[in-house]
Amino acid sequence: MKPSKPLKIIQALFPWLVAAALLAYLFQKVPPAQLWVSFRKAQVIPFLLFAVAYFAVIASLDTLGLTWVLSRFGKPIRMGEIWPGRCVSYLLSLINYNAGQGALAAYLRKTKKFSFFKTLGSVFFVTATDLYWIIILAFVGSFFIELSLKGVSLTDWVQRIAYVAFAGFFLHLAFWHRWFSKILPFKVHFAFVDWIRGRHLFQAFHHAKIRDYLKIALLRLPLHLFFISSMWVLVRIFGGTISWQDVFATVPIIFLLGALPLTPGGLGAVQIATVELLKNEVHSPNFLPGSQGAEEMLFALSLSWMAANYLLKTLLGIFYLIKEPAGLFKSQNEPKSNAAHQDGDS
Repeated sequence: MKPSKPLKIIQALFPWLVAAALLAYLFQKVPPAQLWVSFRKAQVIPFLLFAVAYFAVIASLDTLGLTWVLSRFGKPIRMGEIWPGRCVSYLLSLINYNAGQGALAAYLRKTKKFSFFKTLGSVFFVTATDLYWIIILAFVGSFFIELSLKGVSLTDWVQRIAYVAFAGFFLHLAFWHRWFSKILPFKVHFAFVDWIRGRHLFQAFHHAKIRDYLKIALLRLPLHLFFISSMWVLVRIFGGTISWQDVFATVPIIFLLGALPLTPGGLGAVQIATVELLKNEVHSPNFLPGSQGAEEMLFALSLSWMAANYLLKTLLGIFYLIKEPAGLFKSQNEPKSNAAHQDGDS
């Protein structure tokens, strides 16, 4: 049964309403006038240069990892052949994550004859790797600093999530590598399991060996370290200081909170987490009672940083939408016969 049109509208608007509520809460604590003071004290030119450099490095590392996965589980492809589709997917993902990945899959299907669902599966494989890196780094950081958010212990929360994730990863490997069937004294066979293993959407997981997980993890690690290190640079651009220990202990937890599917792109959630988790760790001679403090600076920093990244994604995505035929990024409904044959290609 398909959801009604009003229900679809509510589902689409709900994450934005949550984001608006979280931002409204922050604006109550930090009036716009105080926020503007923090904006004005930031070093604009270094901020803009760092934003461009950051986006270039992150987008390149991201596309490099995806190139390796597509080449490993599909067929050889160069990073430059993926780049236009990846940039457009960044743009569309600002509105709807699934639409962005669908645009990338459609682009590679029409330009390089890649399976639509194999591409989506490769993106999912990379996304799962990133999520595990965030959990692992947050888990490690939780042992170095005691953190709480509104009276809730984030240290315990992060560690519990990590333990569940580690157990889940073991079960994941056991399923795809048939470990249970190898140790059980009797054979167990389910047709549904064979059906899942045969889908193009899950081919990356079906064929991935332990060394493949290690390779993609190593390819993605520099990206995450750059993510985290950027906070240290941004705090200094905004006139503050923060220790490396506090950055590496808290920023992964901020990313973990932002990864929760509550708001679009973590909007609102990331800002609250940044303010609440770092307000006691940031110091500056510019902080003045009633005018500018750590909360004002961190809120301004987080908002402007997210806006800069959204703007760069938008500009680059629009550039490639204009440069490339728009039809390359549109996915078409496949005939049922094709869907039954794994997207019709390999």
